[in-house]
Amino acid sequence: MIELKPRVKLSKEEEARVIEEYKAKKAEEKAKQKAEYEARIAASKALTPEERKAKAAKEKEEQAARANKEKEDKKAAKLAKKEEKAKEKAYLNSLSKEEKDAYVAKKKEERKAWVEEEYKKALAEKNERLTKKGNELNKRYDLSGKIHSFFFSIRVSGWWQAIANAWLHFKIGHPELAKWIYQVFYFIVFSEGVTVWQYLVMLFLPYVIGLGLAQVAFVWPEIRVDIEGTELLFAIFNEPMRDAAGLETTVAKDAAIGGGLGNFIAYEIAVFTAQCINFPLQRNITFRSHGNPWYQAMWYFIGWVVISILMAALWGMGFQPFMVLWAVPKALSDLLKTFITGTVSMIVFFFVFKIIFPAGEAKKEETVEPVATIEEQA
Repeated sequence: MIELKPRVKLSKEEEARVIEEYKAKKAEEKAKQKAEYEARIAASKALTPEERKAKAAKEKEEQAARANKEKEDKKAAKLAKKEEKAKEKAYLNSLSKEEKDAYVAKKKEERKAWVEEEYKKALAEKNERLTKKGNELNKRYDLSGKIHSFFFSIRVSGWWQAIANAWLHFKIGHPELAKWIYQVFYFIVFSEGVTVWQYLVMLFLPYVIGLGLAQVAFVWPEIRVDIEGTELLFAIFNEPMRDAAGLETTVAKDAAIGGGLGNFIAYEIAVFTAQCINFPLQRNITFRSHGNPWYQAMWYFIGWVVISILMAALWGMGFQPFMVLWAVPKALSDLLKTFITGTVSMIVFFFVFKIIFPAGEAKKEETVEPVATIEEQA
């Protein structure tokens, strides 16, 4: 249970004194951190090029050793689990139906008891952590502390804690499923958020770029097909010039902002800026990765380029010609383009992220259920 001490009501003078003390303490901590950082920098500069090279090689070797150990540990754990399952299967096959049912029922009860025990421990730790944080915030009287306290009060409210505790229980009982639900939820929230960003950028950016590039068609490869008496243009990159009504035109003087190379550049800028927002959110919050950010960003960029070409082909070859055939207004066409290509690329990107942000990189403690041997269970 979270038990917070009430905030002590102080006079204006006392509040000012407490705020000054807090600021002085934070300044002292900041100065200490800066001094430690400068000391590390100075120590690094004092090294000779050979010493720096040797230190970097040693750190790289230690990192590789840790990665190999983690890999070997996972492999050994997986093998041990597989062997244990094989032994359990053989043991179950040796039992009668009644003995097997009794064994399974016993296992379920033991599992349930273990989950409840782990939940009680985790709940007590969580409540202790929140109590400590809440009491620390109650001692702060500065504006930042008060704002933080307001949002913290929502976090420790009854309805929020009921949801948080239910999730904690579910996470302990179903760790793998909980991990997938967590990742899918945040992935969708962030992905849809940046998709909205793309659409908002596309509302004004073509006008910033201007009419000049809108009068340059950007179509490749140019495949024209006659359907129902209307010549439709199929292409991977399909940005023809458009008139004021948003319809395709081949006459430069009739071209309006919202088509041609200008629209293509605007769309790619919108998508690129969206991915610059999306990458840190997905890396740090959704997948909680602690891998090399530059290496991951490189693969993310490569994935974005490939997926962008595929999405351009999906739209240019599969949807845009029919937008022209059905005379769909440009505003609606842009909306459909943003959400269709955004949704498809979002699904593809989820599995790309699962590869470039592999599980186990995040440094976190996980509760591991002790596994008894078949002989002990029997």
